[in-house]
Amino acid sequence: MRTLSVVSQKGGSGRTTLSLHLATAAERAGLMAAVVDLDPQASAWKWSQRRKGAPPEVITAVADQLPEIKARAAQGLDLLVIDSAPHADRAALTACKMADHILIPTRASILDLDALTPVLDLVEMSRKPATALLNGVSTQTTVDVEEARDAIGARGIALYPAYIHERVAYKRALISGQTVLETGADPKATREIEALYAWVCSTLGIEIKTDVAAVA
Repeated sequence: MRTLSVVSQKGGSGRTTLSLHLATAAERAGLMAAVVDLDPQASAWKWSQRRKGAPPEVITAVADQLPEIKARAAQGLDLLVIDSAPHADRAALTACKMADHILIPTRASILDLDALTPVLDLVEMSRKPATALLNGVSTQTTVDVEEARDAIGARGIALYPAYIHERVAYKRALISGQTVLETGADPKATREIEALYAWVCSTLGIEIKTDVAAVA
């Protein structure tokens, strides 16, 4: 089993959306996946309730439970996604330590980029590999994105080579307890998630059993 922790300090980074889409992509590709929701708002868990039992499983937990959850999950899961709370605190540090890789979603605004610093401090303390991802990118302009890429590069952290754009399809899918992979409402959004999932598999050393788009 491999563990991906999705960590950010600032709310609105898309952390939960990405966690749910990646776990769903894994399930659709024939793997066993689950999400651990550390956010007190339990947004991921509420989404799972709207799915009426359809995988992936979402578990609400506090950071102290992560070692036990990970030990149990290792018996049957292929991918465990930890959706950390939006704070750079002890819980986020525990999520980082439990990870095989840390994904740090951020928007391109200066406030979001400033919020990277405490998260990167946690990454350094955890001694785990990490990658930043520009999320919620405008489909109209890339001016801010290029500046953000430079700012992230200056912080010495790896950057996911593509972007996840701001698309209504992501929000609408979550409202109905689905993902863009399942609604099929926006092919561009679907391709973005498929590409990110393929990257996660490559980064974590997970064998892709089948094409994501080919699984109903």
